[in-house]
Amino acid sequence: MKKNLFLPFLFVWGLCLAVLCGCTAPEEILRFDPESRQSVRIGAVLPLTGKNAVQGKKMLEGARFAVDSLNSRRGHFGRTVELIVEDSNSTGPGAAAALERAVSSGAVGIVGGYSSVEAQAVTDLARRRRVPVVIPMATGNDDVIGVNKFVFRVVFTDRQQAEMIAGFMKYYRRVNRLAVTVSSNPDDIYSRNVARDVADAFRKLGGEVISICEVDPAKPQEALRQAVSFVPDAVILPFEASTAAKCYKILRELGYTGLIGGPDSWDDSQFFHSLQGIKKLGNSFYTAFYSDEARHSEFSAFRKEFREKKFYYPGSCEIQTFDAVNMLLIGFGNNARDLKSFQKNWLGIRKHAGAAAIYTMKRNNAIDRTIYINRVGTVPELGNKPVPRNIAGLQYSRLEDYNVGLEKE
Repeated sequence: MKKNLFLPFLFVWGLCLAVLCGCTAPEEILRFDPESRQSVRIGAVLPLTGKNAVQGKKMLEGARFAVDSLNSRRGHFGRTVELIVEDSNSTGPGAAAALERAVSSGAVGIVGGYSSVEAQAVTDLARRRRVPVVIPMATGNDDVIGVNKFVFRVVFTDRQQAEMIAGFMKYYRRVNRLAVTVSSNPDDIYSRNVARDVADAFRKLGGEVISICEVDPAKPQEALRQAVSFVPDAVILPFEASTAAKCYKILRELGYTGLIGGPDSWDDSQFFHSLQGIKKLGNSFYTAFYSDEARHSEFSAFRKEFREKKFYYPGSCEIQTFDAVNMLLIGFGNNARDLKSFQKNWLGIRKHAGAAAIYTMKRNNAIDRTIYINRVGTVPELGNKPVPRNIAGLQYSRLEDYNVGLEKE
């Protein structure tokens, strides 16, 4: 039988043409169809039940506010934006199941992840289901998330906030001797990661970590007494809100008058509520996603409009999720039908003024953004109860500049 020599030529020619044209691999083609004029569906995978339900419901308010704000203008390039809400039940398996349900309901992108456990649970699924996921709150898993091309963040990482904590203490407060406390629970990954990263970052700046004390959250007195016995210039409390407040009170009751610092977990109404009744606040600071006293116009406008429509002032959960929704949709701009196009749009976010921060996105899903330094203060008009007060809003990329540029409050 005579062979058709022209067919192999056609195959090779077609293959070369595909390569030259930069054809997208099937696994990187997104579910978003830019040719469709139907609404754009995005999923909100949030902890609406379980231990993080309070925060999850606040995140949902931020997501809904973002969608309503977009639709009140022109939506997403003329398309209405729909929000598909799924409950993660505050667990990893729950988050994975919630993402599956959202995708089955037509979601082309996902906003979600309050805890690092939830965020990690959806990373592999994001790739398999070909949906970009933007994480608004979970500060951990930066190594895991950094290698997954489908997962993005608008939140700083534990390592970034640890470096900011260390830099603030050395450059701003001139701290030389640091005591670091850490949860004795090996499953408390957040506390252990922040404690480790703060200690490492502080040592790199020439500071001395004079003690690392494991604290049992149920009975922290003895470990805290040990920490202050070394007479540190500062003590770091990397715990969730209620435990951090308990330890803060005990340190002051023990007569410790030095600086007390912590991570973003302090930025919670529960922390300030638990501090009520304390006799002496003293000097303190913590990292935060935003500040009520931020001056940039986008935040002021957001806060004012949110208050008018929701009848309360937003917190970090609402603001971070609001920004996450908006930036997920930026990723889908310019008819982004594949991951490469989405990433290009994402990397185009440079010095972008969101409601919470100034954002610049970098390769490998890294981020440069504003990290706020707040303190525990009081307001006489509110009966001198503990409230967050802002010290500074510092851009992470400029951390090395702050050793000469900060003035005392």
